Amino acid sequence: MALQAKVEDLKGLFLFDGMSDEQLDEIASFVKLKKYAAKDIIYYENDIKKQLYYLKTGHVKVYKVDRFDNEIFLYDIKSDNMITKISSLSDNTINCFGNIECLEPCEVLIIDYEKFKNFCIANPQILLRVVEIFAKRNQMLECLINRELVYDGVAKVAFTLVNELDTFNRLKKQEVAYRLNIQPETLSRILKKLIKRDLIKSEQGIIEILDLEGLKEIYE
Repeated sequence: MALQAKVEDLKGLFLFDGMSDEQLDEIASFVKLKKYAAKDIIYYENDIKKQLYYLKTGHVKVYKVDRFDNEIFLYDIKSDNMITKISSLSDNTINCFGNIECLEPCEVLIIDYEKFKNFCIANPQILLRVVEIFAKRNQMLECLINRELVYDGVAKVAFTLVNELDTFNRLKKQEVAYRLNIQPETLSRILKKLIKRDLIKSEQGIIEILDLEGLKEIYE
């Protein structure tokens, strides 16, 4: 069940940084706070919403489903970030880009979209935060396009090792393969190839980069 948000729920979050207590009080009046358990679905692809969803705490994944009911991982979103992808500020509703699943317990702010837009008009300084959030989201989507349309399997793995080594080592290899949309066996073969080329080494399943520039040359 969603509860009415309080000013304390908004303080410290990037989106509302620099807002006065009076402004936060106004924002809280049109924001709900909802808690989700791990594996809960926040919303589905192609849902139509009249709210923005902002991840206060937790970790979610964004994915689509193909016509064979296979999950296609797109990207993940961590605490203090916008979940909703806005395509146009002139629309009063939002078409959801993908399915959103919680990877751990999450707290989500559900923001009335129309009232938020009116607040932005009256308080344009918050738009700088909105622009910055979506500029970073566009960078994420550019990486996604490269990963899925430009890079082959080896380039996908090299790019991920260079840019997300900690995540790569934290996840099980099957989960890494899922995120890269390749088979686990393919991932194992690629890692062996990179080890043979002295670009990386693996000790007890933990990858260490030996030749950073060599890895970058694979995808640049």
